[in-house]
This record gives sequence, structure tokens and C-alpha cells, in this order.
Amino acid sequence: MGDSDVMLAMQYTIGLAGDFDSDRVRRRVAERCELFDTMKGLTHKSFLFNHRDGIYAPFYIWESHEAAREFLLDKVFRAVIEAFGRPRVRTWNILSYECCDTSIAPTFAVREVDAVSAEEDLAKLAEKEEKAHAAIIGRPGMHSHAVALDADRWELVRYSLWRDAEGASSPDADCVQTYEVLHLSTPQGCR
Repeated sequence: MGDSDVMLAMQYTIGLAGDFDSDRVRRRVAERCELFDTMKGLTHKSFLFNHRDGIYAPFYIWESHEAAREFLLDKVFRAVIEAFGRPRVRTWNILSYECCDTSIAPTFAVREVDAVSAEEDLAKLAEKEEKAHAAIIGRPGMHSHAVALDADRWELVRYSLWRDAEGASSPDADCVQTYEVLHLSTPQGCR
């Protein structure tokens, strides 16, 4: 499999001013979500919002690195830059991704990040995470789950979508961020 065939996760975070109008964020998502509902090369886009922290932080899963690159060079991303300035874009190589229950309309997302030590055997880590991923799949209320590796910062990311906050699993990670899911686009269907 070539590099262009490897799924890629991507996220950018936009900090909103202290006096931001959360309805404005919701309106923007409602206006723009259709662009992503049919976007070529996109597997998954969660429109994420954390009102308490004042951040909008969409999370993408691309079919390939090429699809992610095309998005970053396209007019759709250029509109993000024009509206908010150019955000720093984080990327991760997907180790595991699966939709569990597509009948669920997710309203809650959890992103967990753990540091990967220099001593860690990466093959064993990937195997351990794939087993943990398989064990969590199918939990009641879970829509989808992904595990990804950042080989620049040496961090492992676990990302899950849930029906609601009450049903979400309790994460045990170095860093945990939760979000409201304003919309989910899965143009290729959830797989």
C-alpha cells in the first residue's frame, strides 16, 4: 500500500473570542455542512464545538493523504482561512477506524491523547491499541471510534463519537477534550 492509500485523521482548532455568539457557529455549520456531505475523498467530518472553552475544532478522516492535501489547497479550506485566519492543522495516521452503530446521531465526541515514550515498541503499541479498539467497538451508544498516531509529536489519539455524554466511556488518557457534535458528514457512508 502506498502513502496515498493510508487513511489520515486531521483536526484544526479555532479559538473564538470571549464574546463570541454560539448561534453564529451553529449557523455557519448549518450553512456549510452540505459541502462536506458529498466531498470526494472524505470519510468522516465531525463539526465539533466546545462552548465552555470557546473552540470550534472539526475532526476529519480522509481516505488518503492525497485527499487531505487536496482539501487544504481547495477553495473550501481557503474560506476557513478568510473567516478565521490560517489555523494550525494537526494530522495523524489512522491505525484503526470503525463505525459501530450508524443508526445513532452522535451529539458528543471525546478526543483522548497519550504521549508515546521513546522506549515504546511501536509495533507492540499498535497491536495493543488495535485490541483495545476491537474491545470498545459495539459499546452501547457508540457511533464510531478511531485510533491514530502522530509520528511528529509521538502521540496516540483515540477519537470516539457517542449518542450523548452520559453514555460515553470514561477516558483514561494524558489529555482529554470533549465536544458537542453539531453535524456529522460521512459522504462515502460510514464504514
